[in-house]
Amino acid sequence: MSNTSPSRLKGALFASTALFALAGTAHAADGSGRPDGAIDAPHEAMAAVDLPQSQKVPVPTEAVDAPTITINNNFTPTQARDPNNITGIGQIFTDGGGGSIGLCTGTLINRRTVIFAAHCVNGRAATAYGAGSGGVGASIGFETNTRANAPGEVDELVNWLLGIGAGPGQFRTNTAQALYNISQVFYDPRSISPTSCTTPTSCFLEADVATAVLDTPTRNIPTWTMLFSPLATPATINPATGTGYHVSIAGYGRNGTGTTGAVGNDFRRRTAENMLGGLTSISARNLFLFGTAGTPERNQVLYWLDFDDPTRTSPRDFNSFRDNALPREGLTGPGDSGGPLILDQTFSIPTIIGVLSGGSTFFGGQQGGSYGTQSFYQPLFLYWDWIVANNPYRYVTATAGNRNWEDATAWVTELDPAYRIISGGQLVNGLPTNIGAGPAGVGPQFGEFCFQLGGTNECQDIATGAIRNGVPNNPSDQQPISGAMTVNITGSEEEYLRTADLSDQDQVTISARAGLDGVVDSAIASGYRLDGVQDAAQSTTGFTTPRPAPTIANGLPGATNFVPNNVDGVRTTGVIGRYYDVTLRNAGTVTLNSTVTIDNFTIAGAQSGLVVSSGASLTSLVEINQLTGTMAVNGTVTSLGDYFLMSGLLSGSGRVNAPFLTSVIGNIAPGTLGTTGTLTVAGNLVMSSGSSFVVDLGAAGASDRLAVIAGAPGSGLANIGGRVLFSPTSGTTVRNGDIFTILTASGGVTGTFQPASSLSAILSPRFLYTSNAVQVQLIAGNYASVVAATPVQRAYAALLDRNRGTSGLSALYDFLDLQNAATIQSTLESWAPRAETLKSAIGTTALDNMSRFYRSRIAGLDLENGLGGSVAIIGNPAQTASRLAVNMNQPGQPLMGYAQEGEVENALPETMSAFFAGGYLDGNSDAMATAIPFGGEDDFDGYYIAAGLETELAENAALGFALSYTDIDGTVAGAPQGASGKLYQGTLYGKLQNASGLTLDTQFSAALFSARTQRTALLGATSYDLRSEDDTLALSAEVGVSKLFQAGAIEIGPRAALRATRIAFTPTVERGGPMALAFDRGNFDSLQGLLGFTLGGGVGFRPYASAYFVHEFEDKPGAFAANFVGSVGLPAAFALAGYDKNWFEASAGVAFGSEKFEVSLGADTTLGRSDVSNQSYRAAVTFRF
Repeated sequence: MSNTSPSRLKGALFASTALFALAGTAHAADGSGRPDGAIDAPHEAMAAVDLPQSQKVPVPTEAVDAPTITINNNFTPTQARDPNNITGIGQIFTDGGGGSIGLCTGTLINRRTVIFAAHCVNGRAATAYGAGSGGVGASIGFETNTRANAPGEVDELVNWLLGIGAGPGQFRTNTAQALYNISQVFYDPRSISPTSCTTPTSCFLEADVATAVLDTPTRNIPTWTMLFSPLATPATINPATGTGYHVSIAGYGRNGTGTTGAVGNDFRRRTAENMLGGLTSISARNLFLFGTAGTPERNQVLYWLDFDDPTRTSPRDFNSFRDNALPREGLTGPGDSGGPLILDQTFSIPTIIGVLSGGSTFFGGQQGGSYGTQSFYQPLFLYWDWIVANNPYRYVTATAGNRNWEDATAWVTELDPAYRIISGGQLVNGLPTNIGAGPAGVGPQFGEFCFQLGGTNECQDIATGAIRNGVPNNPSDQQPISGAMTVNITGSEEEYLRTADLSDQDQVTISARAGLDGVVDSAIASGYRLDGVQDAAQSTTGFTTPRPAPTIANGLPGATNFVPNNVDGVRTTGVIGRYYDVTLRNAGTVTLNSTVTIDNFTIAGAQSGLVVSSGASLTSLVEINQLTGTMAVNGTVTSLGDYFLMSGLLSGSGRVNAPFLTSVIGNIAPGTLGTTGTLTVAGNLVMSSGSSFVVDLGAAGASDRLAVIAGAPGSGLANIGGRVLFSPTSGTTVRNGDIFTILTASGGVTGTFQPASSLSAILSPRFLYTSNAVQVQLIAGNYASVVAATPVQRAYAALLDRNRGTSGLSALYDFLDLQNAATIQSTLESWAPRAETLKSAIGTTALDNMSRFYRSRIAGLDLENGLGGSVAIIGNPAQTASRLAVNMNQPGQPLMGYAQEGEVENALPETMSAFFAGGYLDGNSDAMATAIPFGGEDDFDGYYIAAGLETELAENAALGFALSYTDIDGTVAGAPQGASGKLYQGTLYGKLQNASGLTLDTQFSAALFSARTQRTALLGATSYDLRSEDDTLALSAEVGVSKLFQAGAIEIGPRAALRATRIAFTPTVERGGPMALAFDRGNFDSLQGLLGFTLGGGVGFRPYASAYFVHEFEDKPGAFAANFVGSVGLPAAFALAGYDKNWFEASAGVAFGSEKFEVSLGADTTLGRSDVSNQSYRAAVTFRF
């Protein structure tokens, strides 16, 4: 500790009052030599110098690798450099004329807007800035080194300032090196009020905020959020960590170490860390240190940092705001002005809480940015409403519903994502409810003032006013004073750089000029800081003025009555520009019918959509992000950055201009869904593996197409992947072998699509790749691989596979080739020719029935008594025919087909007889065995009539000949199909019987069997009526031997017979539809053996019956061959119903009456037969004359 006496200290302090008067009036000394206020005097004498942190420096010929941000002595200035190239924090340049520039730091808060310090530009009117419109040049470079980064690279600063070297040129934006020209500047006019100024030209203490508007929106440069709420006042101040708020600082200003201070500039960004010292005012600080607030009082609160020596050995570090040094502790220097104060550990994301205005030194010769100095920042929460209003960037969306872009009521501003407040202790996107207090913001205040030097340890809690003297920070907090505090009050420090020779545009040199006019070396005060009484901490002042209603001008969310279309500002009048970031997120479609330019466009709603009409144009200066939703481009869409299609649908027949159109999991469908069109991409196309390309296929090779053309040299490339979905347009039939061009690329095609999914169960697209195009050819697969394992489907599949290309069958392929497997299977199965099985059953029934009829007729020939010249009427043929005409196809009618029998005697010679017969028959048969669904049994019914003559050849022999007609109709069970048969038959029959009752009988028939089939077949929604006709020869014969035995009045005896039939089916074709078949049935043969008995005889009441066991010897065909009509390939086999080998046939009846009149009733049937089960019924009346 020094032994300096209080009187010596008093003298030193008094001697310094002349210099202090530069800032305000000094207190007078009383007769004792102590200043007025006693304890307050030393504080008043120890005035601080508040310097703005801007500077003007010459442009050097090369980067100076000397010691922006100063760092503590544990690191070098080189180690303090920011290793991240682009962070959204940049170096601001203003053209000072004559080759000189002013330097500051700014932070990007959106693609168009930088926030920085007003004092960097408030030496001129805000309307002065903007070289693009004839004003003063200003720009910002975002690289960590704003000069050439490597030998041979363009020096972006020199190129912008002087137009020297390769690059965009003087006062032009250089996006390649992230240097952007500033078109407009706005600063808070309160920044030049008297309380903000230390001299008329040095105004930086209050309202020191400004925004700069970039003439080109940035891309791929981070933007920062801003906190518009004051930080919560800490409950306590920790001696080691102070307020507890960890912050980061960054800037391009002078650099150095804690010892050297800010001494050099090399155009590099540096970063450091610190603890937020406090939130308080200059006057409150002065009052604590010097005992006076100063004149004028400056009560607006600021955020403060101090530079702590980690070792606490610096003689000028008095820990002005209570906390200990952090590992990378640092502070700001000249040139860092406007830089951000970043709150980086309190919340999940870092956020800016202030912009740098200046710094303070306290000792003679103390360098800014050295140990013991301070920096202060303008709190953004005081000026949030000014910042929002002077931010030209607007985030907007369309209201729900279908609207036109040009409708001003369709749009509403949204909350800027950079705006943050504290709510419930959390950082959230929002705005305060009251406007900022501005320079009147005198609260809240928190932190802890300290003076810890040379054994003195005096501290005061700023929020509470509580005195906290003697509280240690660490074991070595008592340090002697080796220097003296100096009252230095000056304007901003300036250094100028001038070009040595402007004609030599490759060389610029540094020429320094001391600009510390008015700085007077102060007297030295030795000794200790005097104890003094501290004023109470200032109370928090609330911000009670509610924010106004939203308008497009004030930037508040919820404004409407505007149309998003960029408008550049007018520098000369100060009219601010408007730049729009449009996001469609609400349900509904916006239709653009005009030409519009915006900064950025996004579709974020799954039910949101944009239609760019033909002739309309949308230009996005940054990029287009389609995260979902729909975009229909029938006009022109231009993105200076990439078009990013995350998901959703891009369609239309217009043009997309973009360096890259990149689809991640998006869908691209040229034209509209269901119609063909060409979507042109001017640039490069990238379709990732998750992309879907939806292609409509039209007639004559027309299809959707992506046409990639060069939008810039070296573009026109298509790198493809993902899947392609094909669909024929409505009414279009695509066919096997068709080729379509779906993509062209003038710069070449790389990559391949995933193997295409089948267009249908049959047609599969196959890609054909060339160097500049992708085509697709449709290839037909086999129906055999699609159908189910059923005989009908396999048969039709075989026919379809064999006959592709056959003339006349195109209708089948045109429909079936485009169907799914289920439709193909059900369609083919429904075409089962079931009626062919029914046709066989009808033919069998007609022949067998007449065989049984003639068998009964032969059995009834009475050779012992003679034929008697009678005419027998068996049934009533006319009546039978009439009734059948009415009742046909009505099974179950009672007694249907029963007939009367009668006999007219003596109408013929005694050796002859004649008969007329009629009857009804019905039955059922097995359905087509392999058809699905199985139909059960087919039904049929019909009638027959017959007429014949019989004659006696001898006493024991008779011969007859008859003609008959049989008509049977049937329906197929379970399908709209049917068959009918007409049998035109002639039969010769006879009987030979000896005296012992041994009888030989025989019959032979020849007939024309006229068969008809009908089936309804569907091809899609079209119904076809398919019909066939087959007139074929039918033969039958039967030979039987019997022996009758007398048993009283009854004769009974065995009978054995052979029965043979043939139906010689001829090749038959259907007519009526493309699926019509040509049948090749061949002969249908049967050879049956019959063994049974007959019973008859009696007088008056005469029963008769017969029963036979029947065995089929022939193996009948189980299938028939068929092919499509007109085809030339091999036929396919279709199954018939199975055939029984054994069954029974029985007949029975009774006759009763008198000698002249007799009535008989009878019926016959099959038993145990399922393939063709049938019955016939007869009734007879006989008259004898």
